[in-house]
Amino acid sequence: MQSSPASATMEVSPNPAVEPENRPRAATLKPLVYRVDEIAQLLAISPRAAYNLCNTTKDFRVVRIGTSIRVNRESFEAWFAAL
Repeated sequence: MQSSPASATMEVSPNPAVEPENRPRAATLKPLVYRVDEIAQLLAISPRAAYNLCNTTKDFRVVRIGTSIRVNRESFEAWFAAL
């Protein structure tokens, strides 16, 4: 028994699907918290320096969940804007 592979061709429509302009777009949600690696990127510092900052600061809210550290976005952005 021998089978020959069927040649598959793909047809491209001359009119690609386009979303209507009046359709509402999904809202882009900002995160409520930042991770420490995101803080490091925002401040252009090393991850170790960001962990040290999060462990010693009283300037913005830091939340610890088990071994995870999260930083409240609003309090961090207010602190960062005040620099």
